[in-house]
Amino acid sequence: MKHTKIMLLGSCCLIFLIAAVMPAGAAGISANSWDTNASHIAAMQATVAYAGALGEAQMNGAITYIGSISNGAGTSELSSLETDFSGLVTSVTGMTSADQIKAAATQMSSDKKEFMSDAKDELKEYNGTGKALHESVNASVEQQAGTLATLKSTAWTDRETARMEEFATNDQNRNNILEKLSAKGIDVSQAQAVENQIEQQGAALQTGFDDQNAQEVKAANQQLSTLTTQFRDIVKGYRQSQHVSPTSTTTSAIQG
Repeated sequence: MKHTKIMLLGSCCLIFLIAAVMPAGAAGISANSWDTNASHIAAMQATVAYAGALGEAQMNGAITYIGSISNGAGTSELSSLETDFSGLVTSVTGMTSADQIKAAATQMSSDKKEFMSDAKDELKEYNGTGKALHESVNASVEQQAGTLATLKSTAWTDRETARMEEFATNDQNRNNILEKLSAKGIDVSQAQAVENQIEQQGAALQTGFDDQNAQEVKAANQQLSTLTTQFRDIVKGYRQSQHVSPTSTTTSAIQG
């Protein structure tokens, strides 16, 4: 058998997709409340729904091929793993906290990794080829192209809603901080200049979501992380020089 890498959605990819939905810094929102924030939960659920449907289509394609070369003898364990995987995908629709969804996503990735390992073993045992397996997987995914496109679009829309809601909350918090410091007679021009840059990156972030461009979103988030650190350090300097005591709200409210 010619050695060919099995082309399935990697076991780590789902975790990366979920991580992309997690807050960059839930300013003004406590960790507990963000864990159950409606738009955040919807974004995570939509991401799992898309990744789950793609994974199921890929698994079906692999099972179809392994079944054809083994006369059905090599599919029992694979089918069981797919059932477990599908059950987790379905269960996420009823989950109400980010921690629950992350735990389910972790288990889904584990099931997918085990599936890939078992599929490799069956491929070798029944003298299959990686090329034929890959073609069967692709054909199965293509059959679900319409559904996958819809789920992917929903995931992007829900991610955008959650992330831009977070950005708007943080932006309001930063401006509130600047207003309070300014009211105390502090020259906040340096921090305001950084805030202006943050708002520009917020527009870039929005564009990335509009374009459904993961690289643009990633780049904007990285810039926001850098700029919000600068903003936080500048505000810290203002407080130290003026002996202004930060409140519990403002200490956590300087994020992107």
